Amino acid sequence: MEEIYSTTALKPYALIDDAGPEHGQYINSFCITKRGTWLISVTIGHSRWGTTYTRRSLDRGKTWEDRVYVIEPGKLEPGKTIEMGQLLPLDDRIYQFHIQHTRVDTRFGKLKYTVSYDDGKTWEGPEGPGSLYSLESPAYELSPESDGWHLMAPGITIWPAGSENATKYSSSAEWLLPMNVSTDPLPLSEIRSELVFAISRNVFTAEDPADISFEFYPPPPHGVKVPLESAPAESLGQEPQVVQLSDGRLFAVCRTGNGCIYYTVSEDLGRSWQEARPLCYKEGGPRLLHPNCPCPLTKLSGGRYALLFCNNDGTAFGGADPFDHTKNRQPVYITIGRETGSKTGQPLEFSEPRLLCTIEGFHPEQHWRDLTYGFFLEDQGEYYHFYNAVWRFIQVNRVDPKLVE
Repeated sequence: MEEIYSTTALKPYALIDDAGPEHGQYINSFCITKRGTWLISVTIGHSRWGTTYTRRSLDRGKTWEDRVYVIEPGKLEPGKTIEMGQLLPLDDRIYQFHIQHTRVDTRFGKLKYTVSYDDGKTWEGPEGPGSLYSLESPAYELSPESDGWHLMAPGITIWPAGSENATKYSSSAEWLLPMNVSTDPLPLSEIRSELVFAISRNVFTAEDPADISFEFYPPPPHGVKVPLESAPAESLGQEPQVVQLSDGRLFAVCRTGNGCIYYTVSEDLGRSWQEARPLCYKEGGPRLLHPNCPCPLTKLSGGRYALLFCNNDGTAFGGADPFDHTKNRQPVYITIGRETGSKTGQPLEFSEPRLLCTIEGFHPEQHWRDLTYGFFLEDQGEYYHFYNAVWRFIQVNRVDPKLVE
């Protein structure tokens, strides 16, 4: 009898893509379009090029159409590769936000975006297919040339309702794109980064994609600092994942170099943020342990929040520290958050971790044992976990509802 649910990469609901042994790839984001299409964005590359592609599913993830590249690999200039793709589906178009590298051997880049008018079948910029719109951004102290942007967390629609200060900003929904601004040394442990939140008032209404604009908060010269505990005067906070609580506040978690997740809260729709603190299972409880890697956070129905994390401080599987990224980014656990109603302490408390997915026994020849770039989906009463397995396979598992109770 076919298994409906799986907690292993050995038995996925669907294999979406295999990059092959010579390439690496990871998930950027996922969305369901206004036509009901499942759409996933992936970055693929090796030492000579990197680009973003999307794939579509018309049967809720069972089968997937061929890759659609934002820019074909052979048409990218050296040092101008693109990565990442945060998807925003609207009624008549889909936006995809990227970074583009400014030179060879860089990890971060300048902000760019593309648009699709045909449900993700093609992507284009101001000069048509193969071109990119530029998203103007200010200079921060960590990135004087505005080329240190990292864009690996989904945007969210934020609503004024429930916030006392909302009307002074907007009378309608805005869209917030979380990111971090960073230095760009080669070792992960030497990066210094701060959280920045870009907010657009007109992305839902602009007729011409070239007209969309964003405001960046906190404004320069600094974003939200996340203290690196080994060097408290320095900051290392990355890939903030944002949800809006029932009272209108914004709650963000982020990856750090401290062997755990940190969080921050905004009471004014993303314009200012509280001091970042370690995330605990409950106020005053033990920390949620996690190496330096993504920690996807998703708002579910019924007042629940799903947080994915590795449940180790970076020393699992022989890892030397939180930055030992080829070893410690596995397996992936899920914990379910509930609102506490606290206005001064941590606003969510979390359940005991439950195993969501493991790569034990999965392609042991692959050196890069990463499972953390992914997305958690609730759709029509069902749950799905999209993930990159060992930095090569893009897969999706169906999730047992008992794990999210």
